[in-house]
Parts: sequence; structure tokens; C-alpha cells
Amino acid sequence: MSDIAWEKSHIRSQIREQRKFITKDELEAYDKDLVVEFKAALKEDASLRKVYDKARVIAVYKAVGGELPCDALAAYFKNAGKKTVYPRVKGYDMEFVEVRNPSKDLVPGAFGIPEPAQALQPFDNEKIDIVILPGIAFDQEGNRLGQGKGYYDRWIASFPQDKRPLLIGVCMQFQLMSEVPVISSDIPSDMILCI
Repeated sequence: MSDIAWEKSHIRSQIREQRKFITKDELEAYDKDLVVEFKAALKEDASLRKVYDKARVIAVYKAVGGELPCDALAAYFKNAGKKTVYPRVKGYDMEFVEVRNPSKDLVPGAFGIPEPAQALQPFDNEKIDIVILPGIAFDQEGNRLGQGKGYYDRWIASFPQDKRPLLIGVCMQFQLMSEVPVISSDIPSDMILCI
């Protein structure tokens, strides 16, 4: 195992251990706090506001294992007239699917992560304007340490650089590090929302 691979593995273990101590009530509060943080970012960042106002489709995720939930943020997007799409693992790749009713349309999928039911059709990737990125850890430069399977990085890399959606990493304070180890295939976020 290379030094970078070992360092990534070590960080993943540490953060996963810390997430075990977050209560359900805390996660519910963080879910709501993320909406507040997003609204504040819209007021402070004119470029984010411009992208968001034009956005029609936003990719979100269903949190598991102490991840920062974005259910309230997904509801905020839907209430603003945006479509929300969720990831679904398809072999070595990932696709996004529009989900209108998460409590009905999300089922246990790959790795036990809730994902859109197989009966739902994949969404056209090129129509996704913003992606809310989960992660184990982030740094101020936008670098992201994911679960280690590379699904998001491969999916993002499939876009030409000038056609990529806006990538917004979301995390809790203890997940924001001074530096995250990266390799050439790791794709950074465009911005981070930290609560």
C-alpha cells in the first residue's frame, strides 16, 4: 500500500469512527443547518447565485452511516422548482435518477446505500447543473476524500472540463481538514459548505 493510500485509509477510519458518536437528533439538526448554510452562501456568493438561479436539476444523495444528511436541502430545492436526482450504482459506474418521492422511490442498493429503484429511468447527465457531494473529508482547496470506490470521481471525469456541473462538497466541521491526500484521478469540489 502506498503512503497516500495508507493515509487515505487512516483518515477514512478516523472519520468513520467519529461519525459513530453523532446522534440521530444531531444529524437532524445538521440537516436543517445545511439549508441555512446554503441560503447564506447564495446571499454571499454571486457566482453561486447565478448558477443556482439558472439550475433546473440538482444531484443530491441519501446519507448513511453518520454522513451529513441533505434531505432538507433536497426538499428546499424541490420547493424552489428544481428537479432532484439521486445516484444509483451500475456496475463500476454511477448514474443519476430523478426521484420525486424519496420515501417511496429509494430502496437499499449497492453497499446498502438507498438508491433509486431499478424501475426508474436514468436521467441525462448533461442536464445536471449542480451536484451536492458527500465525502469522508474535505480541505479548503476543495479536495475530497470519498468512500474509496471512485464512483463520483469517475462520473465527474466523464464530463468535458467546461461542461461539468457545479460541485458543492458538504461536510461537518470535524470533516474539514487542513489537507486531504489526493491522487491525479481525484476531482476537487468547486466549493465546500461546512456546518
